[in-house]
Amino acid sequence: MHGQTRRGPDGDLGSNGILFKAVAIIDGSGVLADPTGLNREELVRLAKLRLTVVHFDRTRFGYLVKIEEQDVKLPSGEIVFDGIDFRNGAHLRLKADLFVPCGGRPEAVNISSMAALFDSEGKPHFKYIVEGANLFLTQQARLFLEKRKVVVFKDSSTNKVGVASSSLEALAGLALSTQEYVDLMIFKNGKPSEFYQSYVKDIQEKIIENAPAKFQCLWKEHMRLQRAKPRTTISDELSSTLNNLQAELESSDLFEDVPSRNGMMRRAIPKTLVEKIRLETLLKRLSEGVVL
Repeated sequence: MHGQTRRGPDGDLGSNGILFKAVAIIDGSGVLADPTGLNREELVRLAKLRLTVVHFDRTRFGYLVKIEEQDVKLPSGEIVFDGIDFRNGAHLRLKADLFVPCGGRPEAVNISSMAALFDSEGKPHFKYIVEGANLFLTQQARLFLEKRKVVVFKDSSTNKVGVASSSLEALAGLALSTQEYVDLMIFKNGKPSEFYQSYVKDIQEKIIENAPAKFQCLWKEHMRLQRAKPRTTISDELSSTLNNLQAELESSDLFEDVPSRNGMMRRAIPKTLVEKIRLETLLKRLSEGVVL
């Protein structure tokens, strides 16, 4: 599978996305592309160092256009007159099996830009679009693409992993005292503590458990309806259902059922944190609003 990602190896999402064969990467510094596939070893180097694409070794790929450059000649012979303009519109001209927008300007793909995402025969430039960041595509664009057989997974569902990870990271900051946070979560001489490594592993395990379940929910419902309803719409309905369930739980007295509450907290809070601080102490430190 060939892929294009919009956000570079310096980002949280982009750096983890560079685990498939990438033919193009677009980030704040420019456009990196090679139709035969960008050198994986060099991409991994950038991802581990969190460097932008301008640090890519130019001897190991097709071409790089920096935003500050002008009059750049591509391997095809085409001249790029302005690096910024080229970067801003690159996602509308490149082709790949998979497009993963992990950042960029909101509504960069909208109904007005649809013609640019299909060739003269009506074939889409991308078979799959998985939104790794919020708001890159408009709702109209998603529905238009799905109607023309592009498999689109909407941001509100696909970016749940990022939201969950960030929330659990924030939880550590709320649950630990200042000194505990410094001792357990801050790198010392560039190295993480055992607690930090264990906590990260816990988060990864929760994501591995929950992400496939979310995907299966969307996929099975789409198939059950014989593909009659767009995945985008199903994603919206699922989000609405979850929000309604949360509101219902918040208005109930279930939180006062201590055994049930504690059982859910033990399941929701990473075990490394529970073992270190104890659940009773955590619940005392966290406000009711945070727990809910």
